[in-house]
Amino acid sequence: MERLRCSLTVRLFVIACVRYSACDAAECTSITQNILTSENCPANCLNNPCVLYAPSLRARLPCRNTGASGSCLFDTSYETESGSCELTYQCLDSMVNAQDSWFLSTGYIKQSDTMTQAYVTVIQKLRFDPSIVSVYVLFLRLFLSLLCTIRQLNGGPTMGTKGVMQNVRLEPSFFSNQPTTVLQFIGMHINLRAFLDQSDVTFPPTLTHLYLVNVNLQTLPKQIMNCSLTYLDVSQNYLASFPSESSQMYQSLKSLTTLNLAENNLANFTSPLPSKLENLTLSGNPMEFIPPVIFLSNALKELRMKACRLSNVKLTPEQFAFLESLSTFDVDMAFSGRCDQGYGATESRNGKVCVFGAADASSTSSSTGLIVGLVLGAVGILLIACSYVYWRRRSRQEKYSTKGNNRFDTDLTEDMLRDGSGGVSGETHGSSSIWTDSELLAVRVDYKDVRLVKLLSRGGFGEVWLGSYMNEEVAVKRLLSDKKTMSDALAFASEVKVMAKLEHPKIVRFIGVAWSTALTIQAVTEYMDCGDLRSLLNSRKGSSLTWANLKCQIAIDIADALVYMHTMNPKIIHRDLKSRNVLVDAQQGAKLSDFGISRNRSLEDTMTAGVGTARWIAPEVIFGGHYTELADVYSLGVVLTELDTCKNPFHDAVNTNGSKMQDVTILQLVSSGQLKPSFSASCPASIVKLAEACLAFHPSERPGAIHVSYELRKILQEEL
Repeated sequence: MERLRCSLTVRLFVIACVRYSACDAAECTSITQNILTSENCPANCLNNPCVLYAPSLRARLPCRNTGASGSCLFDTSYETESGSCELTYQCLDSMVNAQDSWFLSTGYIKQSDTMTQAYVTVIQKLRFDPSIVSVYVLFLRLFLSLLCTIRQLNGGPTMGTKGVMQNVRLEPSFFSNQPTTVLQFIGMHINLRAFLDQSDVTFPPTLTHLYLVNVNLQTLPKQIMNCSLTYLDVSQNYLASFPSESSQMYQSLKSLTTLNLAENNLANFTSPLPSKLENLTLSGNPMEFIPPVIFLSNALKELRMKACRLSNVKLTPEQFAFLESLSTFDVDMAFSGRCDQGYGATESRNGKVCVFGAADASSTSSSTGLIVGLVLGAVGILLIACSYVYWRRRSRQEKYSTKGNNRFDTDLTEDMLRDGSGGVSGETHGSSSIWTDSELLAVRVDYKDVRLVKLLSRGGFGEVWLGSYMNEEVAVKRLLSDKKTMSDALAFASEVKVMAKLEHPKIVRFIGVAWSTALTIQAVTEYMDCGDLRSLLNSRKGSSLTWANLKCQIAIDIADALVYMHTMNPKIIHRDLKSRNVLVDAQQGAKLSDFGISRNRSLEDTMTAGVGTARWIAPEVIFGGHYTELADVYSLGVVLTELDTCKNPFHDAVNTNGSKMQDVTILQLVSSGQLKPSFSASCPASIVKLAEACLAFHPSERPGAIHVSYELRKILQEEL
């Protein structure tokens, strides 16, 4: 401990977005990436690290004067082996922004005197100060952690999505270049599997704290056996087992006090906990029960098992007392309402569990309880029958009082999914109730278990609330109070049935549907903590987004969702793709939402809903005729312009007299091929080219979603 106090003078924080392997020379002609290095820096850097800016990247990733980062300099006589040349560079001699911190951010956020910022794409031959005890190497593509409030399964912050990582080539001597005083290493969101498989890669034996988060691990790295770790975080990897008690790896972990295994592939944990382990996180693993070895620990104080698959947890009285005695017991547990014979439902700090031998009023077999149950059941059946009769009478009244010839079916028919009718015109038929709809009943959850916390947003037809269900934060979507007609409820039910059929990583996860009456129907989905894309782009933080750090990945996420929908049999067309219907989460990226309630809007409704769907509609849809999935591709092209400008599409469209163009005029010009949304001057040419293809007037000239997804990945890999 004395050594730690004496040497804890400087910490190196390096946040970098590495996409290419480092070059070996600092000649101007060979610098193709912005390089953070300790070698070949200009003389006036006085042996401090520097960033050498590639001429080819100056326009897209320029040097910025950002206070603590030092000044951007331009040297026309930078000497190389082939002579002098021009070079833009930055001496990082003022990186220390606190007594024990050295912080470098690779993205420009805002002017800062306390944060060092530089657009770095390569880290090469970086020498460390001999007093350093902590090395942070965080290679990030998504800067969502800087953009919104984040909560992670283990209670701490997260800066990326599992599986989204950089392929970085590190030399075997990477750790050898670090001083022997290093006690802590943090590696996040880089693919280290191949690197750690090399036999000549070793960790500093002085390491006590190791973070290997989202680095593509399938087993614990063998280099751990050379260390005496007290803190190990290997969350967001692919570990399916923990070392057995007899293994050398297990013996090397005997000093651990904290172990984070969140979001791996662990179905069980059979090895005894290390004898000194006080803090264990197993959240996000496919575990269906609490591992029995946990109850054998004499040191454990904190246990986290959020988002596992625990249901009707069975415990002995001793096990129940053990869990209740922990200082932290943060676990998600579902309870069906009844325990197996011999067990009684017992309330814990995280919900009900089944404890052996405990009294359980719900399991009594008294005649009184039976009689009460029969009476309540009969009353329930009577209420359902009355509700059905009431609905039948009211639906007849509403059917004949509706303007025109529009009637909405209970089911979203396959024709509505495949073609462009969308329920806006024409006639559909049907009279079944949500109370008897087998598809809805299959995904129904108890209305009483869904709790509303606060209103998040309100649109023209519905509202979204932050809620909770089974100890999980959820989003609850329901109809506006003035839209609670039977037609609206049935249309919403149709959307719910579509949501229930979709399962893809880039489509908002559907949890269930709840109702107490037909008019109170509400959909329960996963909660996306950054809100919708439009709000993110409108915020002050939107200006910090670039195509390299976030925008292109969001576009890929949207395209992937469309690929899934458009390749289903039959195809599903979203028909309302816009930035408001793209939700963003700090951990999971962007996902597509809203699958139907807007499809039943008339064109008049669309035009009077503010900046609604109108500006994203494809020309063929405006005509009112048949359309295909390529209408979604057009809308994706419009979203690409939003990502570019961070503004609403057609924000700069004006009439001949200079006044702001209204939606009616925009629709007229779009339908005739005379108007398209604009791009900024700084938008990458490849993005503009792809977006313009999506915005082609004739659907046959637009690329399919799968082609768009491929091109975006190619752009991200080769250009950004």
